[in-house]
Amino acid sequence: MAAGGYSPDAVGPFHAHMIPWLFERHGVARDAAVVDVGAGQGHGLIPLHRAGWRNLVAVDRDPLHFERFRAELGFRTFECDVEHEPLPLESASVDAVLMMHLIEHLFDPNHVLGELFRVLRGGGVLFVVTPDWRKQVKEFYRDPTHVRPYDKVAMARLLRAHSFEPTLHSWKSAWGLGRLQAYRWLPRLGLIGSDLLAVARRPRAA
Repeated sequence: MAAGGYSPDAVGPFHAHMIPWLFERHGVARDAAVVDVGAGQGHGLIPLHRAGWRNLVAVDRDPLHFERFRAELGFRTFECDVEHEPLPLESASVDAVLMMHLIEHLFDPNHVLGELFRVLRGGGVLFVVTPDWRKQVKEFYRDPTHVRPYDKVAMARLLRAHSFEPTLHSWKSAWGLGRLQAYRWLPRLGLIGSDLLAVARRPRAA
């Protein structure tokens, strides 16, 4: 994938702008403990690092970029098959979790969602990005690694079943606004695209 331009050196402008905006909008402080589950090439964590977040953790079953993450960016890293293995993190030790374009690749998301609920502190927030089945029904299975589609209703029900309090949005730009990078001036234009964004809180203890 790096040969095609998708690498830690090629974070696009949408992620570079919108991920820090999303975290700021939902009150994730720059000293918060943030975990990217399915971190891949770092397109979730690198924008946060550039914007001033420093307590960042990358989790992935493929450690290809881990050495660079540790040496150049100071990320903690954990190799983990999150569909089957427990997350190597203490309970109630994390303030925010980012899970981008992973859940649609999992045959069974229940294990990882249970683990994410466990490691998040009360009031912590989970951000999930996945294709919106209602908007991508013709394209979804063109990626042969996609196994489970979601729309906003299904995602909300799944997260509530794991005791999260979700709100659902669209994600990415549309109608050529992405090419214009209009979200730089009006970030809500990054919430009209063909992906689905779930923002799910772990309730605070009573």
